[in-house]
Amino acid sequence: MKATLLSLTIMFLASACSLFTPRPETPMPMDRAQAEPESDTLLVLLPGRQSRGPDFRKQGFLAPAKSAGLDVIAADAHFGYYLEESVTRRLHEDIVQPAREQGYEEIWLMGISLGGLGAALYLSDYPGEVDGLILLAPYTGADALRDEIADAGGLMAWNGQSDAGKTHEREAWRALQHWIGQNQPPRLIIGYGEEDSFAKANQLIADPLPAEQVYTRAGRHNWSVWTPLWEAILDDHHLPREASN
Repeated sequence: MKATLLSLTIMFLASACSLFTPRPETPMPMDRAQAEPESDTLLVLLPGRQSRGPDFRKQGFLAPAKSAGLDVIAADAHFGYYLEESVTRRLHEDIVQPAREQGYEEIWLMGISLGGLGAALYLSDYPGEVDGLILLAPYTGADALRDEIADAGGLMAWNGQSDAGKTHEREAWRALQHWIGQNQPPRLIIGYGEEDSFAKANQLIADPLPAEQVYTRAGRHNWSVWTPLWEAILDDHHLPREASN
């Protein structure tokens, strides 16, 4: 009886997850901060699991980035794309590749929480296609994998061989390790709340980076932390802002 009840509960939760998770669309919907290209640099924003692309406008992320001289797209890369395992393909075919064809010289990804994982997976699936990464409180997977990396002496000391976590989580960590380890200065910015449940994992990403590429503040995993972190990152002019011709 208990086994039957447990099976029914699992089936209910699975169906509920499917019911409330939005279906992926092709092409991926997006919210543009500008109607036509105004800059040589495009910034693509990826939401977290509980968010959608339009939330970036509601939370005031688009206007300051546009005012800073950047073209901005908020991608509606919601959880459904991750379940379908199509998030990186849609980002590439619907946003990044067309942006290159439009003539953008620099394309950066900015991911919050699950969107940070999506940005790292994009690095893994399409190496060399973007020029920079901004991660706000990125979700990076299982605690066991995080702990294994920490026990190895940190991200750059980790040998990349592991059975901990899920395959895509290991791929994301390896992609970040490779990105940071490139000979050229790593164009990676990370910010997170000091009481965030992902702070230990985020610190592993931050440790190899120069101090000026790491942003922290008191707080947990929410917009009240991410918004001021975002404003501070923009104020420090990490991204190129050349005007397009």
